[in-house]
This record gives sequence, C-alpha cells and structure tokens, in this order.
Amino acid sequence: MPGEVSHEIGRAYVYVLGGCLERAAKGFRQLFDVYTNPEKLAFSGFSGTRYSFDLSGMYDATSEVLIESKGYKDGSGLVDAYREFLAKAYSTFVQVERHRNDLFWFVTNVSFGSSIGRRLSSRGFMSETLRDQKLAKVASIIGDHEVDEGHVRSLSDRVAIAIFTDSFIKVMGIQYCFRPGDNLYNVMKLIHGGRIPLTFYDPIKTQVRQMNNEIKDVNLIRSGKRLHLPWYGFAESEDDCVVPDSDKYDPA
Repeated sequence: MPGEVSHEIGRAYVYVLGGCLERAAKGFRQLFDVYTNPEKLAFSGFSGTRYSFDLSGMYDATSEVLIESKGYKDGSGLVDAYREFLAKAYSTFVQVERHRNDLFWFVTNVSFGSSIGRRLSSRGFMSETLRDQKLAKVASIIGDHEVDEGHVRSLSDRVAIAIFTDSFIKVMGIQYCFRPGDNLYNVMKLIHGGRIPLTFYDPIKTQVRQMNNEIKDVNLIRSGKRLHLPWYGFAESEDDCVVPDSDKYDPA
C-alpha cells in the first residue's frame, strides 16, 4: 500500500505509538500487543474473515481500548486503512458483547484524509464506509451483514483518531513496560526498527537516567517496570542520529 514502511519499522511503530499514547492520554495503559499476544487481539468478521487489532489497553480502569496502529511515510493509503479499521471496530462492537462499552482508537504518525476533514470521525462517514461493497477489505469483514444504524450511532461515539507526528514523539518520548527478558539495549533496538539509533550507546543510557530519576542502574530494570524512554526516529544514516537535549524532556 502507498506510504507504508518496512515490516520492522511498522512493528516498531506499534510500540512507539502505543508508548506515546501512554504519555499523552492520562489514564491509558497498554495491556497486549499483536506480536506477543496475538490471540488476545484476534477476531472474526461477519463473513468469517479473521482480523486483528495491534494493541489493547485500559482507559481510566473502566473501558478496554482496541487500537489500530499505523506508522506511515506519508498519508497516502491511510484513508483505506482507516476504513478497514472502522469495519473491524463495527464487527467487534456488534458481535462481541463484552466490547459494547469499550473504545476503538486509530493512531498514526501522519495526517490523512484532509479532503474529508472532521467527517472522518462522523457517524455518516462510518455508515457510508460500512455499506460500500466496492471497498474490498471492508466488504471482506462486513460480508452481507445488514449494517444497523443504531449500532453505528453508538459506535461512532467510541471511535477516536490520534495523530502523533515523528517530531512530536521525539520531544515527548514514549512509555514502555519492560517484559521478561527485556533489557534497555534490546528495547531501544525494538523501538528503532532493529538498530541502535546512535553510534554510541552510552549517551542513550545517560538520557534514560535523566528521564527517570528513580533509576540508578539502567542495566538492571525489572519486568513490569514502566520507563519514560527517548525516541530518536528512524534515521537513514548514522549522521542523521542526534542525541536530543535533555531539557526537552519532562521526566515527571
């Protein structure tokens, strides 16, 4: 699809955008991701087509959130990805009773749908999308199911779009929950698409210590610990990697 990034970078964006949500959305905490707990995020459409969300979490400890995460080079192709997300959200909302009171978020790093504007999150746009049999990925999920306007109305209040640009994430940093087997070195590689983002590793450790005052030894981080981590972006060469100024971060 136009605008898509490589698989490794796409995977990294799942963690990066989810971690940025934790920093930006007060009360939100991630639970599962599609790479480590795929069974927790898998569903079936009305026609039997299998699909997954990328992340799940809890918001204000009352509502589960199912999240589609899309890291793109540009906005081309994102409207189609968003339409597919709406089909996934509708199918899950209607068919899975326990998700009737939950939230569905679409998070990305680039702006999209400027010609559609605020209608992207409207009930009318959602209804049009779900009924459009010319949209192959939407039709594969909805099948011949008759779209119910009552369900569309209820769901439209539970769908949200979040756009965190790469430059914003570099300033904001991300939140990351360490899992069994994680260490700072492999986590930094994970969120940077499989490579250490700086020529030297020591400045990264220094940055992490500055952003997390309670951490004395960045080489000893227990499982379950949530840390505020820097994100340097996806540099095309080592010359593009620059250590951000520590005063751009709020370690609180």
